[in-house]
Formats: sequence, C-alpha cells, structure tokens
Amino acid sequence: MSGIEAAGLALGMISAIISIIDATHQVYEAVKDEAGLPTNFKKSATKLPLISKLLEDAERYVKAADEATKTAFAPTLENCKAQAIQLQELFNKVMPEEGESRWDRYVKAARTVGKGGRVENLVGGILDDLQLLATRYPEVTSQRTKEQLAKAVEEVTKMEPSLPDGFEQMVAYAHYGSGAQNNNTGDGIQHINNVTGHQNSGSGTMNIGMPNP
Repeated sequence: MSGIEAAGLALGMISAIISIIDATHQVYEAVKDEAGLPTNFKKSATKLPLISKLLEDAERYVKAADEATKTAFAPTLENCKAQAIQLQELFNKVMPEEGESRWDRYVKAARTVGKGGRVENLVGGILDDLQLLATRYPEVTSQRTKEQLAKAVEEVTKMEPSLPDGFEQMVAYAHYGSGAQNNNTGDGIQHINNVTGHQNSGSGTMNIGMPNP
C-alpha cells in the first residue's frame, strides 16, 4: 500500500468512526424512557460527544500531516473503528423500549462481542486508542481536550462492571406473560413460594398435617 493510499485509508476511517459515534449518540438521545437501562449505558453515552470532538481534531491533524504520520495512524484507527461498530450494535439492540427486557438484550448483545463486550469496555477502548494517538502526536488536539480525555478515561476505568465475570456463558431469560419467573442459575436447591400459605422444605421424612376443610 502506497503512502497516498494509506493516507486516504486513515481519513476514510476517521470519517466512518465519526459517523458511527454520532449515530450511536443519536440512538441514545432518542430514548424517551430509560427504565431498565443499565447505568453504564447512561455514563458511557456522556463520553460520545468528546470522542467525536477528538476524532474531528484527528481528522484535521491527519489532513495536514505527512504521509508517514498518516500511515502510522491507520492501525490504531482500525482498532477504534472495530470497537465503535460493536458499541453501536449494543446501543441499537439495547435502547429500543419494546421486546425483551433491556438487560436480557444487553447480555445477548455483549455475548456476541465476547470478553470485551461490556459497554464500558468498548467506550474505554476507544478512549484509550484516542489517548494513544494524542500521546504520540501531542499536536493532534488541544491541551484542554487532552485533559478532558484523561478525565474521561479515569471515569470509565472506575465504573463498576455492568455485567458479571463470565457473562459470555450467561443465559438470558425472557418472560412475556404474567406472574412470577423463577430461575436458578447456581448450584443447590431453589425453594419458591409465589402464593400465600406455608412452604415446607427439609431433608429426610416429613409428616405434614393438613387442616380439615
């Protein structure tokens, strides 16, 4: 690949990532009811405008850079684009208000991505990529924006995991009817009483006297 081709590739990827991030943010902004939406989606969505700003700065920088710099941008941008696509898929699947619970849809969507499928991991990965570029090429953005970037990276790093370890093997349970849904995803016995009255459980022989009608 020539330097001119690599330069065009870098600019094309930046433009594509900006479009993906902006579309993802629009999906979040269009949500009227946030009930059942995992907290980290809300927190992650607040980072999207900053990501767009950094990409726009990078686009201006790359346009004026030499061919070697443009070529060097490409690998990091490829990784950034891959994560942006996965992030967009998460938002597209989780944001709609109809259908299964948002939690079930989140688990299913994250499992398709794999170990790095948590929303905070994808946003954090994109921010890390942009911070890498800002470190290698200090003039890519302003000092103020770099400080905002560092703060955003720190905040995402401190987020509590939105999915438990091993979520890749979790089973998502959907419940469309009325009444209770009881799922036992661990070891051991599950004792359930969803109605009024006594529940009797124990080991060995049990003698239970029922009252006369």
